[in-house]
Amino acid sequence: MDKNKMYYLKEKLINEANRINRTLGQMNENGEAVMSEHSPNELSNYDNHPADLGSELYSVEMNMALKAHEQSKLNDINRALNKFEKGTYGKCESCKREIPYERLEAMPSAKFCIDCEKEEEASKINTPDMSYDEVFDAPFGRKYLNKREDDEFEGLDQLNDLMKYGSADTPQDMGGYEDYEEYYTNELDNQGIVEEIDKISNQQYRNQLP
Repeated sequence: MDKNKMYYLKEKLINEANRINRTLGQMNENGEAVMSEHSPNELSNYDNHPADLGSELYSVEMNMALKAHEQSKLNDINRALNKFEKGTYGKCESCKREIPYERLEAMPSAKFCIDCEKEEEASKINTPDMSYDEVFDAPFGRKYLNKREDDEFEGLDQLNDLMKYGSADTPQDMGGYEDYEEYYTNELDNQGIVEEIDKISNQQYRNQLP
């Protein structure tokens, strides 16, 4: 690649970096104003319905996402400018071949040639030998709090033992319990029981069958 093309691409990167820096500066100023404008005046959101804060949360999240996108582009540009100093600009980071000028003109911060870029994108989408259990979260009954160990001591039992020493809740928030000791026990399993027969589990029923 001749020097004129290299100079043109470098200037293009610098101009784009300056534009992004200005944009980020404006977003920082406007973001603080938006957060200040939409922040609720109450000390607590406890009494507010979550939907009441939906618009405010959306505005803040959108601003943060746009900032992250611009910052990512700026990082790619700075990486490309550093390659000018090292003399490696225009070479694919994967196959080490020259990236065509047409691609660099369209995207001066490109790290890969078009073929390696396609392979890179495909590797992010196609994940061989990955089961759905590794992708999706565990269903009900397989969470830590419901995990049953060999000694029948569940994660929920561990949580109850810890919370007997106190939590942010008070007995009046727990519904009919006098103290923490009474609330954080296995008596929680008896909530909703009307008659003694309701306490019989399926396992107990199967055990008494002839």
